Amino acid sequence: MTCWRSVPGAYRMAGNGAIRGMEQRYRTIAGAGRRANGARPRPGSGLVTPDIVVGVKRRGVWIAAAVVAVALVALGWWGYSQVKQFEALAKAGKSDASAAVKSLEKADAAAALASFQRAGDEFGRARQLLGPAWLRDVPWLGRQVTAADQLASIGAEGSSAGAHVAELLVQAGSVSGADRLGQLIVTARPHLDAALVSMVSIHDQAAGLTTDGLVPQLADAVSELQNLLRPLDLVMGRSQALLDLERYVFSADHRFLVLAQNNAQLRPSGGFLGTYGLLTIGPSGFQLERFEDVYALPGARSDMPVPEGMRTRRVYFHLANWWLDFPTTGKTMTELWGTILPRQPAIDGVIAIDLPTIRSLLEVFGPITVPEVSGQLTAGNVFERLSYAVEVTYSGGQGDAGKKDAVVSLAEAVMERLIGLSSDEFVPVMQALATSANEKHVQIYLTDSSAQSAMVAAGWSGAIAPSGDTTDLVAVANAVMRRPAKSNLGVTKALEYTVGLDADGSADTTLVLHYKKSADNPLGSLQDRFYDLVRVNRISGTTLRGDTGIDTLDDATGLPTFAHYFRLDSGKSTSVTITATVPDAVRQGDAGTWHYRLLVAKQADLVDTEATISVRVPEGWTVSGSQATYRVSGAAVPVTNGGGTLTVHTPLKQDLVLDVQLVRP
Repeated sequence: MTCWRSVPGAYRMAGNGAIRGMEQRYRTIAGAGRRANGARPRPGSGLVTPDIVVGVKRRGVWIAAAVVAVALVALGWWGYSQVKQFEALAKAGKSDASAAVKSLEKADAAAALASFQRAGDEFGRARQLLGPAWLRDVPWLGRQVTAADQLASIGAEGSSAGAHVAELLVQAGSVSGADRLGQLIVTARPHLDAALVSMVSIHDQAAGLTTDGLVPQLADAVSELQNLLRPLDLVMGRSQALLDLERYVFSADHRFLVLAQNNAQLRPSGGFLGTYGLLTIGPSGFQLERFEDVYALPGARSDMPVPEGMRTRRVYFHLANWWLDFPTTGKTMTELWGTILPRQPAIDGVIAIDLPTIRSLLEVFGPITVPEVSGQLTAGNVFERLSYAVEVTYSGGQGDAGKKDAVVSLAEAVMERLIGLSSDEFVPVMQALATSANEKHVQIYLTDSSAQSAMVAAGWSGAIAPSGDTTDLVAVANAVMRRPAKSNLGVTKALEYTVGLDADGSADTTLVLHYKKSADNPLGSLQDRFYDLVRVNRISGTTLRGDTGIDTLDDATGLPTFAHYFRLDSGKSTSVTITATVPDAVRQGDAGTWHYRLLVAKQADLVDTEATISVRVPEGWTVSGSQATYRVSGAAVPVTNGGGTLTVHTPLKQDLVLDVQLVRP
């Protein structure tokens, strides 16, 4: 916090300037008096002589100057004293806030709370030392004081947010009883709200920070804070959306349809909907109303058209997670739910979870035992053992009846552990669920349009939703189309996307999708062949190039959609190549720059797809900047630049955004 050392100088400079001005004013007045009196007055006239008048004036001016000088010196020393105190408090606040973060990392919530509270008090007291409000209107000096106030305010808001999080963790340790999760949700409400309000304030104030017009020390402090916040830009930018969602959730009790997706039987939104549940959450807490086999539901009575490529006579409820874009799936599921007879309870949205989410929770909870599976289910074996129970142990001649008992039992067991969270499980479980949401293993659709917009902005909607400045899109969705049902087990996938940017702004693109199926088949014939329909959503205007045997489909998303159906046997590999032209891939930006922005949307799968992206710039053009990030977390992904070609290689843990800034010759 070395920035505060400059402010005493600001007070001193202001005082010295005023004193010099008073001295110049005195010289002008005195000189004018002498020039106006060339003759001496007559003695005895009863009038004061000019010399006496001038003398009095001289003394009066000197007295006024002295008073002003003393006042300004006093102001300077007062300012110096205030700023030294400010500097000490700001440094103390920074130190206590850092100590609080370290305490949180050590899971010492009580110590973190005490440190955050001290930091908030110190930053608050520091702001009070910045002087009266009118100082902010003083040219130059006001700019310094305003910047100092912004820095201290951000420190105070950050300390407040941290204190509320730490206090929630402290209270979580004292919650007891069977419904600990419900109690925690109720307890969390005021702390979440206050913390998110502070985060919104930090984001808004940080957006207005600039080094313009600041003395070097203050400018350095602003730059330091900007560098500290820059990796958190995307996360902080979601704070308003998260605040809106928190207030929506706690505005009333809401009922959600929960879909348990089995990625071993891959579907575009994640996996086959073998089981479902109803969950209520809101001011009253958390309650699981039911969880059962999807075939226990009566059939939906919708006459909606069958999407191209689905290959069914009608749109069945358990097959309706047909789109990679989860809002499209959620809207379809909600419509179908409303046609089931007898009528089912009204729902406010759809939450989809999948097997990788269960695996993440088992990493926290440890092994779980269910009656239908011999031995324990662990994070390391849950995929294979659950699939074996469903497809082998309980499939002998009984059709679909009873097949999902093991899945229902596992889901119920996990829910029981969630509802009764122990204090040491609270943080790792919340982290696991947040990571799953970032990676599309938890996806949420809300029927309330405003809340749904906030969910999309928060990044947990599973929406493709390219931003307005996105110029290219690759969104690949695979779907197991026929038995063997669990054929996605043992399949690894890779994506190679090559882009040739042209000087006219278009791009020639080649997408190669690689598939390899392991020869290891613990389920035998139930997983030995992979029948896949691969569909790829592209940016508007994209057209196929050449005759490649790729189909074009109408899609509910409204995006150009290309598809191919193939079979892959155990121990084999294959690839699908799609060549296409993107007409408006390079767009003109500011200050003579051009930009290309690619969004690669991931599918929730058992194993993340390995992605390699290569972008070749037009001949003679230069790259002025490039960056790749995961869309939700904002984590950076390395980009290499060699010979006019940019390359990114990464597993698709989240949706990936690649930005390239160009300068044309």
